[in-house]
Amino acid sequence: MSWEKVFSCYFVTFLLWNTTITQSRSIKIAGFAGILALKSLNTGLINMAIKKTQVPPLTPNNHSANNNSPLIMIIDDSPDILKLLKDILDYHGYRVQPFTSGRAALKSMMIDVPDLILLDIKMPDMDGYEVCNHIKSKEKTGKVPVIFISGQNDTTDTVKSFNAGGVDYITKPFHLAEVLARVETHLSLRHLQKQLESQNIQLQKEIAEREKAEEELLRHKNNLEALVAQRTVELSKTNAELQQEIAERRHLEEALENANYKLHSLVYEYGLRNRRIAIFNKMSEQLQACLSREEAYPIINYFVQKLFPAKAGAIFIYDRQDNFFKTATSWKTTLLGEKKFTIEDCLSLQKKKMHISLDSQQESCCRHLCRAEGRSSICIPMLAQGDIFGILHLQKRTPSKLSRPKPLLDEASTDISIDIQHLAVTMADFFSLALVNIQLRETLKQQATRDPLTGLFNRRYMEDTMSREISRANRQGTPLGIIMLDLDHFRRFNNKFGHEAGDLALQEVGNFLQKNIRKEDIACRYGGEEFTLILPGASLEITRQRAEMLRHNVQNLKIKYKDKKLDNISFSLGVAIYPDHGQTQDAVIQAADEALYRAKHAGRKQVKLANNTKQPPGKNKSLPPPAN
Repeated sequence: MSWEKVFSCYFVTFLLWNTTITQSRSIKIAGFAGILALKSLNTGLINMAIKKTQVPPLTPNNHSANNNSPLIMIIDDSPDILKLLKDILDYHGYRVQPFTSGRAALKSMMIDVPDLILLDIKMPDMDGYEVCNHIKSKEKTGKVPVIFISGQNDTTDTVKSFNAGGVDYITKPFHLAEVLARVETHLSLRHLQKQLESQNIQLQKEIAEREKAEEELLRHKNNLEALVAQRTVELSKTNAELQQEIAERRHLEEALENANYKLHSLVYEYGLRNRRIAIFNKMSEQLQACLSREEAYPIINYFVQKLFPAKAGAIFIYDRQDNFFKTATSWKTTLLGEKKFTIEDCLSLQKKKMHISLDSQQESCCRHLCRAEGRSSICIPMLAQGDIFGILHLQKRTPSKLSRPKPLLDEASTDISIDIQHLAVTMADFFSLALVNIQLRETLKQQATRDPLTGLFNRRYMEDTMSREISRANRQGTPLGIIMLDLDHFRRFNNKFGHEAGDLALQEVGNFLQKNIRKEDIACRYGGEEFTLILPGASLEITRQRAEMLRHNVQNLKIKYKDKKLDNISFSLGVAIYPDHGQTQDAVIQAADEALYRAKHAGRKQVKLANNTKQPPGKNKSLPPPAN
């Protein structure tokens, strides 16, 4: 080969290097950005949201564990608790290591690292917090998820458990189904975390290989520059050959442009994934702070438009009382036929899987949507433990035939691509889990603060509320009215009609009180047939008037039990206000209670005011209780 052709080959190599080195550096930068973004993942709800698409659920397919089964360590000083948890986990195919001592468990896990730890807080040798601190301080066990088990249902213990490194908190007595659900959830989270770490290592290897290729290209570049310097003088003699090489270069540039397009698409895909992860993280953090589903809907509305910027849509939630799906939140302009509909109106609900309604196939459109040209849609059922919880619905405008080609994986595209479908399914699963968890927290809060029979607040809530209202009254310089009321002759009522009728009467009284108090007033069941009303800002006269109104109106309360009309109910009521009748919570309650007893001794069915004295708690003189 002549020196002219050698020079031509080096010249083309130089041009290829200039283009390729630029792409290599962009890939390197994108790779490092991906690593930094992946390391910032909130591995809690993100991994839970993709759980159904990557990790099969842990179900008791057989009743015997094997070496591949997850290893669960239980640390509890109670043999009964250990046996109960070990038996149920053995039955579901897990390997179980029970320990009654934290020290023995710590020594064992350094030999055989468990996949998950169930840890009791109160133990004689080392408490759960100290054991957890030892676990988290070791590199070998630091990432093992720890679920605390405690007989205390106190917020301070819960916060302390999470600060110590726990991932969850279960109170005794616990439901086995809840324990299994939490164990399966955190084992799945740990499995996904390991997958992500493995992917990060692989990505770092690829970056190292690309850096090595970049160094090789740099070496060739230096050689090429030396050769170009030698041949600069002779270029004028090879003009004809150079023209041919230019043509060849154009051909190579076209090939390089195609490769460049694919590389840009790959980099864009990494960037898009990282942006979605960042949005997902922010949404997860805000949803975790929600106390009700009504608080969650605006957050979902905001972030779902970030994830699907070119798509209109809505979320429908199933109302079990009305047996209808109702719109919880919607964004942009959606073509919805009805505000509420049944399972029969949506094809995805009937199939319990994603359904796509194409613009070109109007017969596939769900009945709850308005049929219109230029629109296609997707419906994804939101499932919770196999039951339908709601629907995630997305719509798009069909692009014109004359519209220009769109970039690969463009999240602003109006097309419902495979990528968008996968993301939508993941979001539907995540929204289901998030909303069900919020609903569970609402239910638990109701159970903790409400009397299950009457629906009124319980005594514990009353005591907490009284403390807050007294502090507010002190700050604002306003009174606080208290009414103590008791059902007259309720024991006689129970003996006459039975305890079931008595429970019905208490329920009706609870409904009556809720309907006959102000919005800011608080009705509580104090105990038995005795109730307490807290009236913020009410003076003594206003509180007395409210008590008289209740005494009068309850006479109109008609109660039927098994088609039989029961006796009318009457109230005896005692009235007191803070701070006139007591400087403390206990004192003002006692003053109202003594007024109630005076009303009973005076013949019942009347209102009595507290004595106008301010005595310390426990010093008020009380009458002996009358016969009920």
